Amino acid sequence: MIQKRGASLKKKIIVRLVVAAIGGAVVVATPYTSFDENLTTINAQAATFDYHTVFDATYYATSNPDVVAALGNDSEVLYQHYVANGMLEGRQPSASFNVQIYMSNYEDLQAVYGNNIASYVQHYILTGKSEGRIADHLLSGKSLVSFDTLTNVITNEEKVDLSAWNLILVNHDNSISTSYIPEVTLCANGEYMHAKVTPIVKQMIADAKAQGVNLYLASGYRSASRQTYLYNRKVTYYKNKGYNQSESERLAATVVNPPGQSEHQTGLCMDITDASYVSLTEDQENTAGYKWLLEHCAEYGFILRYPKNKEDVTGVIYEPWHFRYVGVEAATQIMSRGITLEEYIAENS
Repeated sequence: MIQKRGASLKKKIIVRLVVAAIGGAVVVATPYTSFDENLTTINAQAATFDYHTVFDATYYATSNPDVVAALGNDSEVLYQHYVANGMLEGRQPSASFNVQIYMSNYEDLQAVYGNNIASYVQHYILTGKSEGRIADHLLSGKSLVSFDTLTNVITNEEKVDLSAWNLILVNHDNSISTSYIPEVTLCANGEYMHAKVTPIVKQMIADAKAQGVNLYLASGYRSASRQTYLYNRKVTYYKNKGYNQSESERLAATVVNPPGQSEHQTGLCMDITDASYVSLTEDQENTAGYKWLLEHCAEYGFILRYPKNKEDVTGVIYEPWHFRYVGVEAATQIMSRGITLEEYIAENS
């Protein structure tokens, strides 16, 4: 039976809504724009995200003497005020981040997040800053956009069912029973995939071929016993290089997940390569097959599961051959924003 997600997701829920904790004090400032009840509810539900990255307590205290007068200048209390009240009131958390400016600069984000203020802040923290997006001044040709002019968005709780079969999270912190066996069917090249995913993979391979790209399904579903063999083999590889048992197990787990911690056991992921280059190495990213997959995988509900520079989040090395089925809606969000499944689930928890 699949276990529930553990408590150690990266970007995990850290802060609780704290109006009561600060004596129910709500300090009202003049906002950039007025916000209706739906917007307030939506953003309050997002108050459990960790916003420390964009928060500067000294700046916040200097810019908001009314808050300091009511609550004092303790940095964590000020942070809690920003999360519970200040964000909705349009208060700026630091000199480097202004949510209205950030929203106004990027129409692509407006189309996704509407007037959900917290989502813009979260996007900047998770991907926007690393992408070089600007949040402290208006870009050339841009003007301030009122949140009132944007459409209300549906809350995450209404949009995403994290208990859905296609969104099961399996990693070093969230394992499944080694006795778990999904319904699988023969897919391609003698490999099996989850029965619901097999026809999708077949269609994807056929569509790629029609466009002159030949894909090769190197590995699909793996039993727990097969995963045990592969993991132990990798542990032995590192031991033969002189590492002790503990270090060998740790290093092996960054390349081959231990049994119960591998998505391959769910039948929802696959190692897929260009047919002209079937080696599972980083050079796969230079092939026509990988480039086609990166551009089109979300259309079929797949994501690049272990992206580059996300090793600290996934716990696994960059694998340009490993693609995971999550459904078109989730895949579109994940791939367009450059986030991981861990981050997507944490956002929607």
